[in-house]
Amino acid sequence: MVILASTVFTDFDTTLAEALDEVLFEVPYSSAAQFHEYYGSGAPPRGLGMGCAWQTFEVSRLVEVRSGVKATYLFSGRHVAAVYQQPDRMTVLDPYLPHRRPIVLRRADVVDGAVTVEADAYPLRVTATGEPAPSKVRITWTPSNGTVHSEYSRYRPRLGHYATFRAFTFKPGSVLPAFPPPRGLVKRLLLHAEQNNLSIRVIDREELWMRELVLPFTGRDRADLADPRHLITKDNQGKVSEGGTEGFLRDLDAICHIVSKDPDELVAYLLDAARIYQEIAPADLEVPDYPVEDE
Repeated sequence: MVILASTVFTDFDTTLAEALDEVLFEVPYSSAAQFHEYYGSGAPPRGLGMGCAWQTFEVSRLVEVRSGVKATYLFSGRHVAAVYQQPDRMTVLDPYLPHRRPIVLRRADVVDGAVTVEADAYPLRVTATGEPAPSKVRITWTPSNGTVHSEYSRYRPRLGHYATFRAFTFKPGSVLPAFPPPRGLVKRLLLHAEQNNLSIRVIDREELWMRELVLPFTGRDRADLADPRHLITKDNQGKVSEGGTEGFLRDLDAICHIVSKDPDELVAYLLDAARIYQEIAPADLEVPDYPVEDE
C-alpha cells in the first residue's frame, strides 16, 4: 500500500517544510559548485547552488539553527539524505529529489514490514491533453532493519509516460560518520565515472517551473570539454534547446533571473568548472553518454 504524503503539520514539521522550501528555491542544485570549492578558488555563492549532498547538508543546517534538532545523514554512494527519527515516525529531506513537502513515514502505516509514501516533486509537468503530471518521489522504509529506498520519477512528455530518473538504497548502518566529509574523499568522489555533465537546476518560487543549464561531457574530445557550443538548456517540460537558439536564450535568461547573474557570468561559472574537471580527471576516465534529447 502506498501512502500519499500528509499535509497535516506540527510546529517541527513546519520548520522542516520551510527549510526545504528555502533550499529548493534559493539554493539550486549545481554539480559545478563542488569543483570550484574543492579544486578551484573556493565555494561559490550560495545562490549559485550546491551539489546534491551539500543541498542536504544545507537544509539540515537550517533545521538545526531553527529548532535545535540535528539530522542523521544516510548515504548511498555519492548521495546523502537527511532523516529525522521520532518514536512513531521518520521524516526525510532530500532536496536533490525535489519533493515539495517533507516526507513523513509513520510506523502505524507499516504493511508487511514496510511503509511506502509517495509525494509530488518538481518539475510539475502536464500531459499532451493538459492534465497535471507532477514528478514523484516514492520512499520505502523498513523499520525493523532501517533500510530506506527512494525513487524519483518524472513524466516524460515525449514518451507519454513516467520513468525513473534516480533511485537510491540506503542500507542498514549507512550513516555518514562525519560532516563535512573528509576533503580527500570528496575530491575522489567528484571524479566518479557517473559524472557525465555539469549543470545548474533552478525552480521558480512564484511560477513553480524548473529549468536547467547543462554542459554534457560526451560527444567530443576531453580537450574541447569547455566548449560553450555544447551547452544546452531544459525547460520545465524537459524540452532541450541547443546553445544560441531562441529556446536556449529564453531558458538561460530565466535561470539568470533566479540566480541574479547575467548570462556571461553564469556560462563562465559552468565552463570554469569544466576546465577544472578537464585538468584533474584521469585521462582514461570513461563516462556514460549524456542523452541530449527531449524528455
